[in-house]
Amino acid sequence: MARWGKLLLVFLAWSCLWAAPAVAEGVNRALLIGCDRFVTQQDTTPASANNVSWMAMALSGGAMNLETLVTRREGIDSVDELSELIAETFAQADEGDVSYFYISTHGLWPDGLDAGSMTFVLSTGERESGVTARELRAMFDRVPGTKVLLLDACHSGSVIGKGVDAGFENVFEGPDYKVICSSGGAEESWFWSGMADHSGRSLGSGYFSDALVSALSSAGGFGADTNRDGTITLTELKRYLRLYHGASTVQTYPEEDDFPVLTYAASTFSSRRRDSALENISFEEGVLSPLSPEISFSFTVLRDVQVAYQVVCQKNGRWDFDRARLIWDNEERFGAYGDAQGYLSPGYKERTITLTDGEGADSYGYVLVQILTISGGQVSVAASRVLCVPPERGDPGLVIDGEEGFNPDLREELTFVVRHAFPCELSVTVEDAAGNVVDRLASRLPSRPEQLSPTGTTFTWNGRTSGGETAPAGEYVICVTSYVGEERYTLRSSPVHLEREG
Repeated sequence: MARWGKLLLVFLAWSCLWAAPAVAEGVNRALLIGCDRFVTQQDTTPASANNVSWMAMALSGGAMNLETLVTRREGIDSVDELSELIAETFAQADEGDVSYFYISTHGLWPDGLDAGSMTFVLSTGERESGVTARELRAMFDRVPGTKVLLLDACHSGSVIGKGVDAGFENVFEGPDYKVICSSGGAEESWFWSGMADHSGRSLGSGYFSDALVSALSSAGGFGADTNRDGTITLTELKRYLRLYHGASTVQTYPEEDDFPVLTYAASTFSSRRRDSALENISFEEGVLSPLSPEISFSFTVLRDVQVAYQVVCQKNGRWDFDRARLIWDNEERFGAYGDAQGYLSPGYKERTITLTDGEGADSYGYVLVQILTISGGQVSVAASRVLCVPPERGDPGLVIDGEEGFNPDLREELTFVVRHAFPCELSVTVEDAAGNVVDRLASRLPSRPEQLSPTGTTFTWNGRTSGGETAPAGEYVICVTSYVGEERYTLRSSPVHLEREG
């Protein structure tokens, strides 16, 4: 199910991807579906329709060489129709081709059901049905080549066994699938709504889709391409979304994968004006102290723009958007723009926000900070960051929940949850039988809310060493260290067996 986050501004329409053509080894095709009107679920109009439009812009550049782009902004309402649409869109797919599938809708995953039963609601507002993850896999198994699934729905991470309390079943396990989920299995995905634009048209979108478009298009300066080589890999995309999308925890499969999700002409883009108003956004800390609850960050303004910040707290395990605090950046007020709120001129900026009581200044918890830009009366979420506020002291009660073994040669991964009673920093390593560190999964990583019960953080080991080599078959141990104040708490798992084919 999609949830709404309130934002009392209007939305910035994303500009098209203009990147120059690049040579592609195969043919790319895309099918994008959005469902907004439902029979049994909350109406999300026009968020999913807008999500589809912006995703189409992000994927339809010369660099992507899309041969086919099919969009359904008004939804579909039957499994048979979806199956036929997938078969028709990707009818010409070959082994060297890439097929992109994006869906924005409600996701349903009742307690007690397996991952394959997670359901994406299909609806046009008059009729409604649902396609399970298992059914979706069967449809795409008939499509040759690589399938890239962009799943924008609550609980979508359940289909790859991530962000879940137990089971860790991956419905899309295999060499032909690349999956990006907007949230973990236990989490909600959040939409946001704004006031009407100058024409009276209602606006809204998904936080995840906004961040995804920013990561993959000129609207965000192709933000996910950290090394600026013109290729955005699955690993780069996940890292970007984890940094700048805070409303839910993006999950991907495979872990640490170099598959090129998108390519663009980096040399051409770097010599032209960027579409984004802000760049080089950097938060100094991911961890705050209740005794010094100050959030410091910096960014570069590329052109005159209004800037504001939204602070959202976690209440009862969920983001409390209804009580979010909106703060205009008035550091340069009464300047060239007179008394207009939030206007900033181009240049490098450094800012600090102090949390108030109830936002983490008086206790531990999580805080979501969103940087908003407003241009021409329209707003964009330039970045958002989850900040961890641990207590000053206390035993986190570490527990490791996971499977006893896996086989990377079968494209299996070892996904596990580190339980901790409250927010904290975590270091996670994989050790061999001799106690040598084989891979480092996290180094003082601030935890973030995943709506797990008991609370915890999801990690995945792909069976490779820190140097990227294949780890040999044998017994391994997960070592977790939690940092709380000046204290360290360490726990080692039971042996985990890594198997190899043959």
